[in-house]
Amino acid sequence: MPIASYSDDELLSAIRHDDEKAFAEFFERYWKQVHAITYAMVPSMDATQEIVQNIFISLWDDRTTLSIKYLPSYLQAATKKCVLNYIDSLIHSDKAMETLERGMSDLHEKPKKIFRLHELEGLSEAEIALSLSSLRRLFNIIPHNQQKG
Repeated sequence: MPIASYSDDELLSAIRHDDEKAFAEFFERYWKQVHAITYAMVPSMDATQEIVQNIFISLWDDRTTLSIKYLPSYLQAATKKCVLNYIDSLIHSDKAMETLERGMSDLHEKPKKIFRLHELEGLSEAEIALSLSSLRRLFNIIPHNQQKG
């Protein structure tokens, strides 16, 4: 029997036995529904896609221990849980950024700039050095040009 004709229970049973084709069929069958529920709660396409991906990855990772009685309820509950976790991570991220900004307020400008370039923008040490030397050259040129004028 083709996988596309499996019932939800048959798909879940096959998934519990590591059947990747059954999982692919399950994903094709339900990703749009999970996406719609998620996007209604988190109107950010990037966040929605990440949450949907996490839901299906989690389902695959936990496939041998899952006890799903009614699939639509399970998917709705899993989606709400992932959305709440996402919102919670945003709240904690904002609090961490506030704490970081307060801590950085005591730093001089150059160490503060280096920290921002490295930790927040992800630049390498070489890229930071290049950036700072470019700024230094720019600052050296500006006073020189002003003296000529």
